[in-house]
Amino acid sequence: MLCLPLLVLVKRERLLALYYVAFFALLPDYVHVGVLRTFSHSFTGLAIMLIVSLGTLAILFRPRPVMYVIASLSAVGHLLGDLYIGSIHPFWPFDDTWYQLHTFNSSFDIATEVMLSSIALLLLAMFGPFRLFSSRRQLDRRECRNLFLLATLVGAMALLQGGYYALIPYLGGGDAMRNLLLLFFAVPLLYTSALLFPMTFSDHERCGAMSDLSSSGLRKL
Repeated sequence: MLCLPLLVLVKRERLLALYYVAFFALLPDYVHVGVLRTFSHSFTGLAIMLIVSLGTLAILFRPRPVMYVIASLSAVGHLLGDLYIGSIHPFWPFDDTWYQLHTFNSSFDIATEVMLSSIALLLLAMFGPFRLFSSRRQLDRRECRNLFLLATLVGAMALLQGGYYALIPYLGGGDAMRNLLLLFFAVPLLYTSALLFPMTFSDHERCGAMSDLSSSGLRKL
């Protein structure tokens, strides 16, 4: 939601921008294990993770400045979401106190996640697969490599999280609301698997169609 105005403005690289949103919105959960969660769900830890990941992408692919803004907003949005319906340790390592506004896995939490998932589905429908495919064909070689890397990482994380949520009904938590939430998680996953991934990894020879324009110095900031 925080990135929506930028996604509307970014047209040529919109598919790549969506993968930036997906990857960095999940960034704190890439180390969502034990005490590492305290690190990744703090402002200090998230800043370190952003510096490392964006620094690596800058060296490898030199993305446009707007992509750094999209990445940062997406990552901060994760912490804000977990503060609202979860818990975070914002001031670690200076203060280990955890904060939350609403209890995780409560009826309110599940209803909120269903509502936000509905909004995400509407946004995916608004951007449309054909317009995203057109965006994909306009990327240069460096942007295509960036796209492939982020798509691979997002796909792996989606499979791991999808497997976790698929186990919920078998772990004794499969009430009606959680099954509904699982359905809302499944629809974007199927959309991504059936449409976004095929258009991401198809037509490799088309990559670089814009490379001459990019290398000529006409690429916008």
